[in-house]
Amino acid sequence: MDPLRGDLDVLMENVVTWAVPALVVVVGFLACVGGRGPRSVAWRTAGALCVIAVVEPLTPAYAAGDGSCGLLPILSAEWFATVMGAWGSTQFCLLGAAVLVLVASRMTVPATSEHVAAAPPDGVTWRRPIAVLVDYAIIIVILTFGLPLVMGLTDLDRPFSMSLDFGLLGEGVSLLSFHVEAGWLIVLFVVFLYFWGQHSRWGRTLGKRLLRIHVVCARTGGRPPAGRAALRALIFPMALFVPVVGPLVLVLDGLWTLVDPGARTLHDRWARTEVARRMPDVRSGV
Repeated sequence: MDPLRGDLDVLMENVVTWAVPALVVVVGFLACVGGRGPRSVAWRTAGALCVIAVVEPLTPAYAAGDGSCGLLPILSAEWFATVMGAWGSTQFCLLGAAVLVLVASRMTVPATSEHVAAAPPDGVTWRRPIAVLVDYAIIIVILTFGLPLVMGLTDLDRPFSMSLDFGLLGEGVSLLSFHVEAGWLIVLFVVFLYFWGQHSRWGRTLGKRLLRIHVVCARTGGRPPAGRAALRALIFPMALFVPVVGPLVLVLDGLWTLVDPGARTLHDRWARTEVARRMPDVRSGV
């Protein structure tokens, strides 16, 4: 949980610094007025505002209130009480803005004029972030336990000893630096290989398997070739190489789904791919 909290903290700092909630409301409202699937855009916009409202109190590293120098353990009773006490006017304003966006979408154009065909398959929008969280947890486990074990068994001179307590984004590195740690290059390679290998071979990661979605070519609907899968898999490792702009790029990459007709991210557009719902095969009984 600590790596996830650290990375979410970095992302939320960019969300606050760049006034992302206000931009989300403006962009979402303009998209609704423009008639680009007003209902689907409104629900995505409202969902983004609700996520920001809920996540913002969860990300700080809360200190113990008894005067000690330690931090509150995540998921402890004291931590939950502190998180609930951190809710304030910001959270309620964000939730109120989400409601207003939904109301505004009802007032723009009749529901019959919505471009239903441009919307993604049912369930893909909410399945994607959950699949990302599952993949993130798997990667952290690999980096925390699997990678040190492999390096120890191979008797490498420089064992992997990098701490991931503050996440991956919080330890951003730069290719312009003359002292890039070898451990970070290994971390970036593992992250890239995790997504690229699975997407190019099966079109889905372990997280996507669990949520029954997969990556396909936008034009053919088939499995993406290795080259496009590699371009798609570069988004997160490259963001780690840009400590200041990288997290902001990740935020914008995800928010692009609010205005995209097919709810595709920027890296989907870049690689000419999309995420589709993997429907059960009735003949095989899956």
